[in-house]
Amino acid sequence: MEEQALRRIHRRLVLVIIASFVLTPIIGYSTAWFFTMIRAEQLASLQAALLLGLIALVLPTTIYFYFRRYFKPLREWQSGQQGYTPLPEHLDQRLKSFSHHYWLFFLLYALLAPTLQHWLGLYPAEQSPFASLSQFILLQLVIAILVGMPGYLYTLALIGRLVEHNGFRQVHVSMQAKMLLIGGYVPLLTGTILLKYYWWRTQYMTGEIMLIWAALGLFAFTVTILSIRSLKQSLQPVQELISGSGATNYEDMAKRLRPRSTDETGYMIQMLGRLFRRLGDQESHVHAIVDHAAEGIIVVNDQHAIETFNPAAEKLFGFTSHEIRGKSLDWLLPDFILPRDETSLPREEVEVEGRHRTGYAIPMSMRISLMHNDEHMYYTCLLADISARKATEQMLLDAEARYRNLVETAHDMVWSMDCDGRWTYLNDAVSRIYGYQAEEMLFQHFTEFQSPEASRKDKEAMDRVLQGYELLEYETIHLDREGQRRYISFNAKPQHNENGKIVSIMGTARDISAQKAFERELTYQAQHDTLTGLYNRNYFQRELEHSLSRIHRHGNSCALLYLDLDQFKYVNDTLGHAAGDRLLLECCELLQGHTRDADLLARFGGDEFTILLDDVEQPAAIQVAENIRLLFENFRFIEGGKTFNITCSLGVAMLNRQTSTGDEVLSHADLACNVAKSQGRNCLHLYNPGDKQRDGMAEDMGWASRVRDAFENNHFKLAFQPIVNIDSGLCDNYEVLLRMSMDDGDVILPGGFLPAAERFGLINHVDRWAVRNAMQYLAELHQDNDQIHFAINLSGRAFEDRELLPLINSLLRETGLSPATLTFEITESAAISNLAEATRFIYQLKDIGCQFALDDFGTGFSSFAYLKHLPVDKLKIDGSFVKGLASSQVDQAMVRSMNQIAHALGKQTIAEFVENRKTLGLLQEFGVDFAQGHYLGKPQINFPARAMASV
Repeated sequence: MEEQALRRIHRRLVLVIIASFVLTPIIGYSTAWFFTMIRAEQLASLQAALLLGLIALVLPTTIYFYFRRYFKPLREWQSGQQGYTPLPEHLDQRLKSFSHHYWLFFLLYALLAPTLQHWLGLYPAEQSPFASLSQFILLQLVIAILVGMPGYLYTLALIGRLVEHNGFRQVHVSMQAKMLLIGGYVPLLTGTILLKYYWWRTQYMTGEIMLIWAALGLFAFTVTILSIRSLKQSLQPVQELISGSGATNYEDMAKRLRPRSTDETGYMIQMLGRLFRRLGDQESHVHAIVDHAAEGIIVVNDQHAIETFNPAAEKLFGFTSHEIRGKSLDWLLPDFILPRDETSLPREEVEVEGRHRTGYAIPMSMRISLMHNDEHMYYTCLLADISARKATEQMLLDAEARYRNLVETAHDMVWSMDCDGRWTYLNDAVSRIYGYQAEEMLFQHFTEFQSPEASRKDKEAMDRVLQGYELLEYETIHLDREGQRRYISFNAKPQHNENGKIVSIMGTARDISAQKAFERELTYQAQHDTLTGLYNRNYFQRELEHSLSRIHRHGNSCALLYLDLDQFKYVNDTLGHAAGDRLLLECCELLQGHTRDADLLARFGGDEFTILLDDVEQPAAIQVAENIRLLFENFRFIEGGKTFNITCSLGVAMLNRQTSTGDEVLSHADLACNVAKSQGRNCLHLYNPGDKQRDGMAEDMGWASRVRDAFENNHFKLAFQPIVNIDSGLCDNYEVLLRMSMDDGDVILPGGFLPAAERFGLINHVDRWAVRNAMQYLAELHQDNDQIHFAINLSGRAFEDRELLPLINSLLRETGLSPATLTFEITESAAISNLAEATRFIYQLKDIGCQFALDDFGTGFSSFAYLKHLPVDKLKIDGSFVKGLASSQVDQAMVRSMNQIAHALGKQTIAEFVENRKTLGLLQEFGVDFAQGHYLGKPQINFPARAMASV
């Protein structure tokens, strides 16, 4: 209740009591004067004035302070309460005793005022003092009751307003008492006044009048008692409930609350019964909810003792309701302390640890609400097992920690930026790329670190991301702390909010500077000769085609010079390959110093160079060629104190709109160079279509076209020759040989087409065709569980082919072949002529798991010297030593020595060209591992059946 309303009621209470008391003496003495129980002159006397003044001032003042103090505790207590709070028992008792205090003052007046009045002698002289006092007291008492009754009933109504928000513990004034007052005593007292008035007016009182007065009084009391009885009958169901006669729940209360009258009370009881029935339904509903709730529900009283423990709580803690009821809550939740008031009650879900019957701690979530019942406070606790949730949270935390560790320790840079392009997150990898700490770059714009040449490209990429597209492996150039260029590959993905708007960008970045440098190195190696650093044959041929395209578009002319060193083979064979390499390097420097920047200089072969002169006419081209010839004619190569005169032969071919292909002009220049050689060397020759010396070259060109047609249209065939294990006689190894099928059905051996293939740069295509078809055929054989091994021949140019090793790797993956079933062969002379490249190539093959054999071993001058540097697995002893083995002691000594040295180096030996039984027997005697030749099996295009050779 509001403070102002409370004060207003309390003030009205006191005023009504005072007003009732002030009116009582006025009406009482006026009535006494009217009945001549006191005369007017007596009332006007000084004694009467003093008496009435005393009554009018002292008693009302006393009543004012008394009842103000009387209601003060109640007012102060109600002022400090919020909401509905039951009235304390001592205040309830104080309110209940109000009636006694109220009427006590009226009784005091009725006794004290007449007594003082008669003590002062203010009464009729014709009456005795005692009779007059008795009548005066009786009259004042009746007047006090009649005048005080309205005030009394009104004050009871005001007190009812006070307990509206607090209630009361027991009935203060019963309805029967009120009805008896109004229906019995008030009519009786009124009749008494009227009887007195009648007697005063007539001075006559008969028995009939007294009988009528008694009959009327009896009638009033009878009607009042009957009304009280009817009311009691109406309220009997409520009385039975209040007396606690056995009703235990709302349903029982609803059954007992049946109307026993047809008035408002009966209707109210009927409605009250319906209310309890509805409350019973709600109680049943609440019980059903509590009993079937998924969460544990525990109700705890203000002593922290458990009163309600639902089935879900039983399942949660492992205790039954009977076992746990009455125990303290901290018996289940030892680490949780219940708050003492509503202000300290947790507003949100809290996490606690509950103790299971088995003793295990269970993580739980708990929500608490507070409720009041009378003067008692109850806590409702809703508990749920969050073990799974905590486990999931822990997994998420672990995953987050792992992710954070991965991000923070990732080699790649993990980043995010806002839509303006400012970094908002950078992991530690940023320091390895940019040289800055992450804190130094945060909230800086990414353009502050980009290289100037990348600004336009980066802006376009950023705009594309802001349009909603992802970036994958976007390459750009940024600058690190030292100002060094860094090639960086970015992946970026826009991040959208719930409305689909891009709010940030996230991604990764990788420093690919080393990769770019490696790519540049690979590109350089793919385009340049390893020894001299000049452009190589492949690059020169591509650029030659580009030049022809420009010539066809613009009509200008160019010239191709084909240069061959005349004395290179002599120097290489007599002084060794190291001296030959130094000669090539000096020739390279010589040519580089006397060619224009616009000209293209390349090492085309072992001792062959090509020069593409840009935008020159024929006379100028011939003059340049002559200058180069003279340059070499005057050049001297000094090695080991000896001087060598090195000259060159040059072929010149012009490029114009009539030139169709690069191969054509190369063949023309090559032909012209051969003509120059045939004319005595150290000269130049301009290609002339009518030159009679071109016939041999034309024949080579014809073979070149046939070779190209063969690998493009599969006109090559594979032939297989068995390689027999000499000790066991078993054969599971076959050398794969190449044959070319002609249109007329003839089969051409490799010697007929390989020179042309090498001369016109087609040999790498031939190698790839042989490798691809041999491996695919071997895979088909392995599908039939035939564990055959193949030895595949490669050309001397295989080291230069950058596509061969990737092809072998790819075929191994596609076919599933074991690399150990493959042996690749190359001749000793080819390996020694390019020892560094051969060693690298062999090691790469062995890394894959393949084996390597050195063919025609023993033909070189320094075979054994080079053998220890080549990581080969097998040596194929050259057939020239094996053919005459049966009749030549020298060949036998050579073969025996080669076999012993090979075995000492951990390598297996294979003897080729075995033509008879005696040769095979000697090889077995020498300890050679394998043999092949026509005696053991000729090469066959159709794969032969496996057989055991007779040794």
